[in-house]
Amino acid sequence: MTYLRPLIVLAVLAAVGWAGLRLFDPFGQPLLLQSVQAAPLEDGSDGSLALFLTIDNRGGPDRLIAATASDASETVLYAPESDGTIPLPGASTPLLASDGAHIVLRGVEGPLDDGRLFPVSLTFERAGTVTARARLAAPVSQGDATQSGLFGLGDICRVEEGEPAPAISLRTEARPDGAGWRVIVDAEEFTFSKEGADKEHIPGVGHGHLYVSGLKLGRLYGPQADIGPLPPGEHTVRVTLNTNDHRAYVVDDEPVTAEATIVVK
Repeated sequence: MTYLRPLIVLAVLAAVGWAGLRLFDPFGQPLLLQSVQAAPLEDGSDGSLALFLTIDNRGGPDRLIAATASDASETVLYAPESDGTIPLPGASTPLLASDGAHIVLRGVEGPLDDGRLFPVSLTFERAGTVTARARLAAPVSQGDATQSGLFGLGDICRVEEGEPAPAISLRTEARPDGAGWRVIVDAEEFTFSKEGADKEHIPGVGHGHLYVSGLKLGRLYGPQADIGPLPPGEHTVRVTLNTNDHRAYVVDDEPVTAEATIVVK
């Protein structure tokens, strides 16, 4: 039994490689950073970048509490519906995305050349510090989302006269297995369509975007979704209705969105 732990470590190294060791602790909480991209904001003239990525959390609830980047003079967590940290549900693969919570790098030095890599470190309350390299991606524009009362970057779809006018309400309840919560969406004049995602806009058709405290958990292709365990605190669950091409529906200058609150003690 004396050599069991070293043998397990060697087996893990053989499977994921030495480079993956910093992102995966076989004896702690497994947490991976994937598809890490840094996109210039607007025209990028001020050296600001938005950092987008997927977090593969195979463990319990956690929080993203800080981020640093050696190439930036300032690194900011954009978390519009939280206390400045970003809660992370257990057993989930949420996204730091343009239309939700993400990271902003300011004062980036040097040319923003295609393919440039940016070393970044994300610090989690339980998992500790995880490092990765972000690859420079195409610029992103501000869009009209924030002007319509939504958070993040992105475009909107104003419902025209005579078109279906989607409306939404939602509620949450404890999951039967006790491992988190269930979100139930009631939508009117709206059709969920998985087949239509990424295709042309059809009025009154699309999908939902699900968020917890601003963190995007993914898309909804039906009126129900599950959320894993959350860290202690008060969390805002939000769902927006979006077109096939991912613009947020807006009716009479109001975004089609609803929210509920989950309190974890």
